[in-house]
Amino acid sequence: MKCHHSGGVHDFPVETEDMACCPEHGVTLLWHGEPITNTELAQAAAAGARLDDFLALAEQLRGDTHSTPCRAAQQPHLADGHDHCRRPDCACPCHTT
Repeated sequence: MKCHHSGGVHDFPVETEDMACCPEHGVTLLWHGEPITNTELAQAAAAGARLDDFLALAEQLRGDTHSTPCRAAQQPHLADGHDHCRRPDCACPCHTT
């Protein structure tokens, strides 16, 4: 394991089965179980992509022309939601004026 702090690269001076520590840079890494595998990482990415696809479909099926942030911004305590709208065809009055 290497410490890559501030552009330098060197071995961690303290390394055990549960952690690695570099007192010089104040970096400590703790291990919590087995390292994630490439297969697990790919599965997590695929699940995230499926969720994104599902949310996009749900947005299309709503049938209205306001984005989710703009619908939320109709609530007084969420009025700044319009700032987060990235939908080019959003018909919210805040975008059309």
